[in-house]
Parts: sequence; structure tokens; C-alpha cells
Amino acid sequence: MITTLSGDTSRLLATVDFVKEQDTAALLPLLLPGLDGPELRALAEHCRFSHAALLVFPSDEAELGSMLTDCGLVGVAPRQPSVVVRERLAARHRRRAAELDVGIVRRAVVGADGAHRTVEVFALTVPPGSDLDTVAAHERERQHETHVGFDVVAPDPLVLRGLCATFARYGATPDGGGYNPHEDGTVFYFGAPAEAKADYRRVELYVPGDHRDLLAAHLDDHRARNPLKRSCVC
Repeated sequence: MITTLSGDTSRLLATVDFVKEQDTAALLPLLLPGLDGPELRALAEHCRFSHAALLVFPSDEAELGSMLTDCGLVGVAPRQPSVVVRERLAARHRRRAAELDVGIVRRAVVGADGAHRTVEVFALTVPPGSDLDTVAAHERERQHETHVGFDVVAPDPLVLRGLCATFARYGATPDGGGYNPHEDGTVFYFGAPAEAKADYRRVELYVPGDHRDLLAAHLDDHRARNPLKRSCVC
């Protein structure tokens, strides 16, 4: 019997395959063309490819669970609130954040190189008959929240400044971020340069702990490049 997968499930399955196939040293030059030699080795020492993420739109928790199962993403960790993505969606679609039920589920996968990585599934609940269908359609088309992520190995402020500077030197631009108190982690988003050879156009640096002092400068740069977004928290 042939099973037809839903659009969101097919997208999620493609993300699972990508995470299994890639590794840090191979992925960084695809995202930052020209990165090579000592700088590539230094960057790979301080951050590691940890996950890929996308946003899906289940009608409820049961549908989300079925989607995860169909993609082989088994696990028991429950969905947690996603503050950063909820705020970005609210700003982008001019909604009150309290109206949006946005969570994140993380499931472990093993890469071809044996490394343990994660697929991050952001889920905006879209109940049948709600007015969120237009939000879902826009996000599926634009893929704003689809990204690849790297964990910063040693969350030292000096290391973090150096990583951000290297990303900028190879054409990546600040693209928002935030601090998630539920996880005590700080997220720095970057837009990949136009020359990037990966399908993923957005890159996340995830740093354990509260680094809102460095994040402030990152967000200021982002807003300066995007004047229409000066008033939104992304």
C-alpha cells in the first residue's frame, strides 16, 4: 500500500534526510562561500552543526504526533513554548503573540558520520476553521523559519564576537534572534549570502546562557538593515 504524505510531512522528511547527510566541515563552506583553510578549521572548532528546523502547521497535538511518527522522529520529550518564533510570527503577521500557540519539539537523529544531531520542529497550531490558514499558507511559501543551526561549543563572549565577525566577513547578515528564558539560551540568526550553495538561507547560532548584551548589538544591526522592522522584536 502506498501512503501519500502531506505537504508538511514531506517537508519534514526532507529535513530529516538533510540532517543525517551533512556535517559541520562540509556545511559551513556551502553557507559561507570562500570559507576555507585555517578560518574554516577555527570556525568548526567553536561551533558544530547541530540541527535543521522548519515550521509546520498541525491542527492539534495528535496530528503533530502522527507527523513526527511518519518521519521516524520518535521520542517522549513534550512540545515546549517557542518564544522567539512566536514573537517573529506575531510581528510578521501583525497578530498578538498571545493568539498564537507556537511550540517546539526536538527529536534526535544520527548522522552518516555517527554524530548525534537534532531536527527541530516548530509547530503553529492551526485549528480547523481558524483564520490562521492564511498565516500557514504564507509561511509555507516563504519558509521564514526554516534554518540550519550550530551550537557554540564554548559560550565565551570573546569567542561569540569572533564567530559573529567571521560570519559577517563571509557575507552573512544579522537576521534577528532572541533570548528564550524557558531554555536559558540565546539565539543569533543570520541570513546566508546570496552566493550560498545550500538550500537553507538562514543560519542560527545557539548559545547556552543569557547573552542579551551581545544580542542587543546584533539586533541593532538587523534593524538598521531593515528600517521597516525597527519597531518589531524578531
